[in-house]
Amino acid sequence: MKQNKSVIIKRLTATTNVNVKDWQEIETIEGMFLPLSDERQQIAQAEGIIGQAYNLYVAVGTDIQATDRLEIDSKTYDVRGVQKFEGSQSVDHIKLLLEEAKE
Repeated sequence: MKQNKSVIIKRLTATTNVNVKDWQEIETIEGMFLPLSDERQQIAQAEGIIGQAYNLYVAVGTDIQATDRLEIDSKTYDVRGVQKFEGSQSVDHIKLLLEEAKE
């Protein structure tokens, strides 16, 4: 089921303690959040994604990196892939592959 969601983008920041990761909120955006089909989930698992995987579609120009974390509905997801589609302004978008974060 397609769902438009509010998405908080968090970026890893430098800390003095290398054993502690600190994530800083950088922006809140809107995106279309979809679980992967069973077939795509199997492909993702073959590529090393252990947990449930999702796709998130956002606007081109969104500042997002493959090392970011996203918060959607109070759950945390790691960005595992960023793919940009451009060429026709009416359908330009960024497709993100997300995995539920392991805390």
